[in-house]
Amino acid sequence: MSDLQENPPLPQSTGEAAEVRTSGMGMRALRNTALLLVTRVCSRVIALVAVIAIGNALGDAHFGEMQTAVTYVNLVGTFADVGLSALYVREGARHVAALGRYFNNIASLKLVLSVVALPPLFALLYVAGLRSLLLPAFALLVLSGYSLLLRSSLYAMQQLGFEIAEIIPETLIVLTLALIGAHNGADVGYYLWAYAASYAFASAYFAVVLYRKGVLRPRWTVDASLLRPWIRAAIPLGITFVITTVYFKVDVPILQRFRPYAEVGWYTFAYKPFESLLFIPFSLRGVVFPLLSVYHRQSPQRVLAMSEKFFKALVMLGWPITVGVYLLANQFNDLLHLYPQSAPALQILALGIVFMFADNTFAATLNAIDKQNVFAGIAVLGLVVNVGVNLVVIPAYGYRGASWAVVVTEAALVVAGWFVLRAQLGTINVVRACWKTIVAGVVMGVFIHFAHPQGRVALLLVVFASAAIYAGVLVALRVADAEEVALIRNALRLRRG
Repeated sequence: MSDLQENPPLPQSTGEAAEVRTSGMGMRALRNTALLLVTRVCSRVIALVAVIAIGNALGDAHFGEMQTAVTYVNLVGTFADVGLSALYVREGARHVAALGRYFNNIASLKLVLSVVALPPLFALLYVAGLRSLLLPAFALLVLSGYSLLLRSSLYAMQQLGFEIAEIIPETLIVLTLALIGAHNGADVGYYLWAYAASYAFASAYFAVVLYRKGVLRPRWTVDASLLRPWIRAAIPLGITFVITTVYFKVDVPILQRFRPYAEVGWYTFAYKPFESLLFIPFSLRGVVFPLLSVYHRQSPQRVLAMSEKFFKALVMLGWPITVGVYLLANQFNDLLHLYPQSAPALQILALGIVFMFADNTFAATLNAIDKQNVFAGIAVLGLVVNVGVNLVVIPAYGYRGASWAVVVTEAALVVAGWFVLRAQLGTINVVRACWKTIVAGVVMGVFIHFAHPQGRVALLLVVFASAAIYAGVLVALRVADAEEVALIRNALRLRRG
């Protein structure tokens, strides 16, 4: 038997006991999500300020070089992970008592994989004319990988208070170093080292936390009886995340191949606010994924209902952002001090936000119910669509074409994910889950269209007013059903207690 089967499962409950346990987990996840989102909002604002400072200090061409190097780090890092981080969260959530053993094995293997990743990273940077950035890029690859692994331990344990305390200091390190670099006229390599330093801080912090909690006792461990079945189970997840990362990042290498680094800079600068918003679905998925994994084992009848609520929440958050950013792209471009040429890309990318939010439903649910092989097929579709569209539109339309490729790919992934989940688990009723949200967003959009703010103060006032209108329409339409209202009230009551 494989190690995945031999490890003792979480205690099985029946009847009311199971309902109490899983309901308690749901409320804890809700509280964790709310706290994490608030903290990450502050963190993303700080991070975006840092990126804007770096972009304006480097200029479009050098900023394009930096983003190309970061893209290659992400691509190679995904290959080096082989899906182990996602499997670690899933199995750690199911078998918390074995977390220390899991960590030591995966951490040891990741060290070997990091060394293996060095030659391909050098090759990619060499071809791009960026070989001078190899050392900081490699440090970024290693430290970001270990930071993610350590952070994932807290997600598996559903103990996110320690991460909430760490997020803002980590981003303040980047901001401080970015401002120092901008003042001193630093080069691209300096800013890569700045990000590596923030990951080093995060790794040290999480290591101390886990050590003091008795979870982490670091030692070199290579347990073949664990790693063999894990690697077999991780390969589909690894393929999925490799493919997902490739289609998510391949636009930059293709754009760099056909267009100058300045145009890469315009596109990636517009992409940064868009990318900053993605912490919302990623944070939600990080909290919900372990919960769905446990539901799959203990209360499988609740998985589809939880998945539909997750989809509903993601659309509810993503749709107003799509409407607002699309209608106010030029104003936001000026507010954020992006390059003037970045405004068209920002407006196009806005159309993809709601799809980018929604497709996290299918990634979380299919992987949680052990259908990683099936989700890998969706990822392959995303890769084929994105690479194909980019190769067609980038030579003709440049960075605007790359922006449209993102929208097309994300829409295709939502459609494919819905059909696949329907075949594997059941149907998410999109109309029932989303029609009230769509109506509220349209009402908000009409207000924005007629308000048409000019100037930063007017823009901020319209943003706050639009959010109030959107929330008011949602309340008037009673977007939350009775179960969701009860869940929120119970979570808040427990939080106060």
